[in-house]
Amino acid sequence: MAASIDRLANKLPVFRRQLHQHPELSGKEYATTAYLATQLTAAKIPFRLGKGKRGIITKIVPGSNAKAPVIALRADIDALPITETNTVAYRSKNSGVMHACGHDVHSAILLGTTLALHRAGPLPVAWRSIFQPAEETGCGASEMVEQGAVKGVDAILAFHVDPNLPVGQVSITPGPQSAFCQDFVIEVRGKGGHGARPHNTIDPIAVAAQLVTLIYAAVPRQTDARDPVVVTIGAIQGGQAPNIIPDIVVLKGTIRSFDETVSNNARETIERLCAGTARSFRAKITPVIDRLLHGGSNDSIVTENCLKAARNLFGETSVKTSRRPSMGAEDFADYPIPQCMMYLGVKSPGKKVTPLHTSSFDIDEKALLLGVRLFTRILLEWPM
Repeated sequence: MAASIDRLANKLPVFRRQLHQHPELSGKEYATTAYLATQLTAAKIPFRLGKGKRGIITKIVPGSNAKAPVIALRADIDALPITETNTVAYRSKNSGVMHACGHDVHSAILLGTTLALHRAGPLPVAWRSIFQPAEETGCGASEMVEQGAVKGVDAILAFHVDPNLPVGQVSITPGPQSAFCQDFVIEVRGKGGHGARPHNTIDPIAVAAQLVTLIYAAVPRQTDARDPVVVTIGAIQGGQAPNIIPDIVVLKGTIRSFDETVSNNARETIERLCAGTARSFRAKITPVIDRLLHGGSNDSIVTENCLKAARNLFGETSVKTSRRPSMGAEDFADYPIPQCMMYLGVKSPGKKVTPLHTSSFDIDEKALLLGVRLFTRILLEWPM
């Protein structure tokens, strides 16, 4: 296995940079899928394309033991609507689109792992790879599940890059990892008119401002302080001129919590505030709240298997086990089987952190080979 991985070492940055230069938004991952498919086809690895030629599910490779568990490895392949400001030679060529969340890294690692495992022959466990579209919009995992990606699969593993961890370190923690998430859009419809005569209008800007204040005050005051919840309004859109009161204002926001009941209560509070504010101001307020994206939690047994392999590979001190749950969302939780999300250090020594979802995000590419080695080590050492 080590020899198979070493032969791929020089190819991993090539894979990653090709993907980084040609990022695609959720729902449009056609060229990304085609590039990955070309690499798999050249290696004669059986696979099928996801619906609409987005995403890839490889065929399950049987283990050396007929009763071996089936382990899936997953990478997300979509990018973000961000204009890259890095000046590296491999910067994004697609205007306004960037791999600012490391999905190019995840995909390159999984591609390298898939090639290495295929060359190595039968493993103690059975396995398959899943290259998943549309993680950023929270619907890609459920799409893959509907297409049978985890049928007959016993557990699923994934990496997420962590720019706060130095390259050579990994964080693997049992229990909750990511938040339950519901995004929402609220349309506030009033009656426009001249800015000098607001009494002749129903000012949707005034209504929206009151609604934001109420949401920010009411949700935390109606939630047990021991249950974290965050409601953020990330966009307010309305109006075109300083002296014209518009007809419509649109609010866009998100609800985050570690508990499904808390999330649902926050949603109900927002809906109740919308109805009450509409009556108070004689406006029409229409909230549209997306389906609940489940919070992710690492299975204790699966996580322990990953931890043992990571410690054997990196050493005890390089494996962190006390990562606090993030209010960030990740649709990996939609895979309805035991799972483990691992966080791979990608920070270069001596360099400042470049946060995820920013225009200057980049990684130390030494992490690519380490990711492949850890994925393969976990499968090789999986207990039977």
